[in-house]
Amino acid sequence: MQCKRSTLGQDSSRRRCGLNAPLRQSCAAHMHAPTNDHSPGKHLGRTVYSASHIMLFSLATLALAFVGAVQAVPVTDTLTPTVDSVSVDAATVLDLSLGSVSPKGNVTVGKDGVHVDAASATYPATLFLCRSSSCGSCTGYDLSIQRHNTCLTGGFNFYSMYISQPSNSGLPYAVYTGPSGCGSFAQVPAVNTCYRTNYVGWDFELIP
Repeated sequence: MQCKRSTLGQDSSRRRCGLNAPLRQSCAAHMHAPTNDHSPGKHLGRTVYSASHIMLFSLATLALAFVGAVQAVPVTDTLTPTVDSVSVDAATVLDLSLGSVSPKGNVTVGKDGVHVDAASATYPATLFLCRSSSCGSCTGYDLSIQRHNTCLTGGFNFYSMYISQPSNSGLPYAVYTGPSGCGSFAQVPAVNTCYRTNYVGWDFELIP
């Protein structure tokens, strides 16, 4: 005998099952057997997300990725020059390759080596970034007022540079120049020397 669930309630279903005890037990088990829940959002015990939920999740993921990308971009300070459109009278011009560093470490040497004992002798010192490859058409920046460990730029391409320091005592930090993006640099080895780059310069940084 097959027990059918009645729409009139459980009492009516029990009467349809008859008086036989085994059949009553079978009917009771049938009545209490779980039915498939076809309600929205559920399927076979697994949560099914609606299209709107998936869209919101995707938008949130894209927003987080965008924030991470923005934070990864280096911050560059654009400087105001102290002197502009000048040419440096350099006796010699030396080549400077991207990625080169000084064997002296994070210092910029003066005449006959490093002389950075007297702080008063460090300044004035001016970094000239030049639009020609022989230190002509240069824009100068006062190194005494520039922040260290910060990507700095004049906002134009340069092809040579010159650190002018009357005392010729050197600097107690390194001066690095490089192309746009602050991702690669070359260290300027010494003051009062014109260096011609093998790259198109844009940024510089002072590293103690």
